[in-house]
Amino acid sequence: MRNIWSYRAISTTLFLASLTLALPVSAAPPVKERLPLTLTGSGCDSKETEMNAVLQAIPGVIGVYFNRIPDHVLVDILPTTVKSADVITRVNEAASSWQCKVEFIEGCISAPMPTASATPHQHE
Repeated sequence: MRNIWSYRAISTTLFLASLTLALPVSAAPPVKERLPLTLTGSGCDSKETEMNAVLQAIPGVIGVYFNRIPDHVLVDILPTTVKSADVITRVNEAASSWQCKVEFIEGCISAPMPTASATPHQHE
C-alpha cells in the first residue's frame, strides 16, 4: 500500500513540475510598425491588386490596407523581420513599370511622440 502511494506522489510531482516548466513566463505579442505610404503617378489607381500581391509576398508584412486614406496604403510590418526601407524598395521596383511611385510619408500616424515638457503650461 505504501509503495502505491509513493508512486502516485512521485508521478504527480513530476507531472506538476513538467507543467511548470512548459508554460511560458509571459508571451508578449510581436511589436509591429505601421508604414504610411503615399502613391503618386497615373498608374497607381489600377494596380491595387498587383501592389497588394507584391506587399503580401514580403516576409514580415502582416497587414496591407488600401483606401483608408486616399492615395495611400498603410502597411503593417514586423521590424524584427523586415526594414521599412526594404519594403519601399521592393514595391518601387514593381511599381516603376506601372508609372507609379511609392514613398514613405511622416505624418500623425508615424511621427514620433513628443516628449513632455518640464515647464508648466500657462493657461489664459
